[in-house]
Amino acid sequence: MSVESAVFTVLGIVAVAGGLATVFAADVSRMAIGLGAFLLAVAGFFVYWGATFLGVAQLFVYVGGVLVLMLFAIMLVHRTPDGSPRLETRHDVSAVAVAGGLFVMVVTALSGVVPDTVDHGLVTGTTELAEALLGPMLAHFEMAGVLLLVALVVVVVIMRGGDER
Repeated sequence: MSVESAVFTVLGIVAVAGGLATVFAADVSRMAIGLGAFLLAVAGFFVYWGATFLGVAQLFVYVGGVLVLMLFAIMLVHRTPDGSPRLETRHDVSAVAVAGGLFVMVVTALSGVVPDTVDHGLVTGTTELAEALLGPMLAHFEMAGVLLLVALVVVVVIMRGGDER
């Protein structure tokens, strides 16, 4: 096993473990730690693929900004009488069906756009980054924007509060 494949494997394991911890942890603090591990692995993937600027932006914006914002939101959520955050998990079959449908749609939409191989030296500076994002990687850039918009809407829906009874 080469060093590159070992790094890729470790990053993949950390990303999957962080994602699973985020989804299935019962404690909100552990969810935030799982999300942090996932976001760090994504930053590592960016650096691995030669997009150093995006890796650093991932660290600053998501790990440094969004994760801290989530921790502040955790401190401000409604509390139970014993002082712990009041959160309810909403895992159901319809959520899995919607997530699976979205996954199939994204894979189908990007099947002809995403290259089969990765060029590790794709981007070396800001000019090359702009040309790559607005040229051959425009679909990736737009999908990332759509994903961020969906994540923002989900956060607003989750944080809106109120009982659903």
